[in-house]
Amino acid sequence: MPDENIEIVRSAFEAIRKRDIEALLRLYEPNATFRPLTGTQVESGGYHGHEGIRAYFEEVDTVWEQMLPHADDLRSHGDLVVVIGGCMVRGLESGAETDRAMAWVFRVRDGRVTSHRAFSGADEALSAAGLEGEERLANPS
Repeated sequence: MPDENIEIVRSAFEAIRKRDIEALLRLYEPNATFRPLTGTQVESGGYHGHEGIRAYFEEVDTVWEQMLPHADDLRSHGDLVVVIGGCMVRGLESGAETDRAMAWVFRVRDGRVTSHRAFSGADEALSAAGLEGEERLANPS
């Protein structure tokens, strides 16, 4: 199951990179929660369900010419997948480009993502996942 969960998360990253929202939603439960670092609904708890996820990516289209998250290290721990990587973005109007370090925690149950949350760094994501450090993540008990 952990390897399947990692493959599901990899597929989600690929769908986001391609902005293939239909493919992304096929990987997510209809009532999934989605908490990116930015967006109009972040402070109110994120985006909920397929409708919310669509709304987020509609917002993305008004800000970013490109948004390319990269998953450099994926580790499973039970139904959680912690992803360490980053995201390259290019502003739609400004053309400014940046690639910042990020991390994510996904919860996958019965082959579908039930929650997806972004963090500004690996330590924050590991803590949110209840993991004490990279050593524990590398060798889950």
